[in-house]
Amino acid sequence: MSHPAALDAALVEALADFAAHDRVLVATDFDGVLAPLVVDPMDSRPVEGGMPALTSLADLPDTTVALVSGRALDPLRELSGAAHDGPLVLIGSHGAEDSRAEGGLALDDDQQALLGTLDEELAAMREEHPGLRVEDKPAGRVVHTRGLPDEEARSALDAARELGARHTSLEVTPGKGVVELATAHVGKGVALLALADEVGAQAVFYAGDDLTDEHGFQALAEDADGDRAVRRLTVRVGDGDTLARFRVTDEEAMVDLLEALLAARREATTR
Repeated sequence: MSHPAALDAALVEALADFAAHDRVLVATDFDGVLAPLVVDPMDSRPVEGGMPALTSLADLPDTTVALVSGRALDPLRELSGAAHDGPLVLIGSHGAEDSRAEGGLALDDDQQALLGTLDEELAAMREEHPGLRVEDKPAGRVVHTRGLPDEEARSALDAARELGARHTSLEVTPGKGVVELATAHVGKGVALLALADEVGAQAVFYAGDDLTDEHGFQALAEDADGDRAVRRLTVRVGDGDTLARFRVTDEEAMVDLLEALLAARREATTR
């Protein structure tokens, strides 16, 4: 693991400024941020150090910590290792599920019927693209193409987007080697702002790696007043165009960042 001193000096300063606020929200995506992207989504595991740092942050005063993911709640909890009665808030299905809500996600009859139609059409799609994988989620289905040859992957993703376009009530969300087709969708940006407002956060940190996280970065930037590098501290993990204020290279560098944030927050809350 690289040393925290390798973090950009401006980022270290921004982390210290963020940590000095009385009440903060620290939120991150899971896949591509805490855990490397893998061919089979259920093989995903967090890199060493990330989850302990988040749990330790959540144990500090006036510090809310959340995992905000496109995954459904059950696999998110299983793969992250977050305890049912632990201090972390889990926001799943791009904001449609919240670990604090009783009874899970409720779909109406039309949404349930649409899920049945999706299953039928995706079964036919799998016959045309045998290597394609479909992930079942409470509010939708996710087409995964990681590991397929490039041309086959592009064809399968195009077919998934076309399927989504035929059903206008679906929310179609593309990502890295995936297309999600959801009957209920909130969006990470909306979920982040709602959680920040609920807990009365004076500053919000969010880290992500994908297109859906860019929506979160945009929502936080548009909502910011004052210096967004302090009040709305956003970090992109990996390459690609981004609206985030800062960038780190990979999941291991993200652990360095979280450990630096933990140290800064501990200092701020024990003064």
